[in-house]
Amino acid sequence: MEPPRVPRLKDVAAAANVSVSAASKILRGDQSRFGEDTCRRVAEAAKRLGWRRNLLVSGIQTGRTQTVGVMIPPYDSFWVNVLSGIHRRLAEADYLPITVWQGDLDHMPHFEADEQEGVRQINRLLDRRVDGLIMWPSFGLAYEDHLADLHEKNVPVVVIDHSSDNPFCDAVTTNETQATKAVAKHLLDLGHRRIACISTRESKSQTWALERRDAFENAVHQQPDAQCMSWRLNPIGSNGVEVARELLGSELRPSAVFAVTDHEAACVYEAAASLGLSIPADLSVVGFADLDFAVSMAPPLSTVRQRPLEIGAHAASMVLDRLNGPLAGEPLGCAKIDADLILRESTGPARR
Repeated sequence: MEPPRVPRLKDVAAAANVSVSAASKILRGDQSRFGEDTCRRVAEAAKRLGWRRNLLVSGIQTGRTQTVGVMIPPYDSFWVNVLSGIHRRLAEADYLPITVWQGDLDHMPHFEADEQEGVRQINRLLDRRVDGLIMWPSFGLAYEDHLADLHEKNVPVVVIDHSSDNPFCDAVTTNETQATKAVAKHLLDLGHRRIACISTRESKSQTWALERRDAFENAVHQQPDAQCMSWRLNPIGSNGVEVARELLGSELRPSAVFAVTDHEAACVYEAAASLGLSIPADLSVVGFADLDFAVSMAPPLSTVRQRPLEIGAHAASMVLDRLNGPLAGEPLGCAKIDADLILRESTGPARR
């Protein structure tokens, strides 16, 4: 038995007694020049026959594939929610995200070591004629170093959590100044004056870490009698507990620590436990991101809740606006999304 034949546009046109051209226009949504009865007949015929639009043919006709390459790994709950925001916004506009990354869950944070593989992944999407790209910083760097001329080919690109003195694409970041000011004010209001900041690896692909630390230091230094000490992880970010233990075991032990992500805050918790320090009685701790494990830490972690759904949706909107309207031809921009300080049990008054 032969498989059932896929209904074609000319089958719909014949069933509705209209021309193929008319059926095509009506099914694309261009119904203004046709009568209500004609449009109804075409729609009913398409539904009855099970006809579906061939997006490959449509792409050839329009030069658009209605797809966006999304080069972001599901590394932690923040990025999973960013991906959800991207997917939701693209779906609203009838665009399909094609999500790729390289490496695995154990090594993705450092995968920029294989830059050529990043370029290969970008080219895989471009060869499939995606209409735009949304990237996390490491892919963005590979793009900047090897493919930046693509902006002349009208391929909109948005990078999340990355900024550059010479921007090569649009960007969406967290408003680091607004968020860290709130953290600094909270700790200073509790009486803390010797405060430490533990930063992750501040590599070229993690400009957000440098901005976050700088903004926090500047906010603390607005209080004349406050001191902010900065400690950083190694280039691959693998020694968080060791750095935290060294900090907390020093003669100038702080009364509060701000960690630039909840991952580093977890390292502070582990180091404090090994030294017999109680949180928050001996040490207040604030993280950043409000990852899924923050609320179940002991004690629950005070942290900055970023808005990943909004960040993802905004990144997708920037690509769509470059393609279809408000941003077409406009200068490159960087959108800063505010964040919210979430207070839990990991912060308390400074001990006198």
